Amino acid sequence: MLLFGHIGITIGAAQLIESKLGIRIDYRWIAFASLLPDMIDKPAGMILLPLDNGRVFGHTLLFLLVLLLAGSRYRGFLFLAFGSLFHLLEDEMWNEPVTVFWPLLGDFPAGEPITLYEYLERVLYEYVPSFSRVFISEVIGSIILVRFMWTRYVGRPEKA
Repeated sequence: MLLFGHIGITIGAAQLIESKLGIRIDYRWIAFASLLPDMIDKPAGMILLPLDNGRVFGHTLLFLLVLLLAGSRYRGFLFLAFGSLFHLLEDEMWNEPVTVFWPLLGDFPAGEPITLYEYLERVLYEYVPSFSRVFISEVIGSIILVRFMWTRYVGRPEKA
């Protein structure tokens, strides 16, 4: 899970859209939604289902369509759809068409069984400073988040 990468890059994209289109965005929904597919799929695909795959229901276009349909009634779901879409883009889900187009192309692929220790080791390894995609995404996301927080809360002039 790219914590800072998912949240920061998605918030940066939302800020760009907000500035260009003048749409008011609730960034709490965006931040939550940028992690939503992993919040659903890590427990579902690795604990509840015997798949050993952390990319299942929340990483599908069907999930996005449900959020968009709900967004036609409740605006907050549009923010959830936006954040979830960016999550899928950041996870490069076009490389996993069976998952993205589930159930059209078949069942979710099963992964190799790993222990909790191996999973945590794999996650921590991605944070070792290097030119890995994960590390670079985390740095970019962190920079965007710091800038967002600074301009939103610290750098504001005080009202008299």
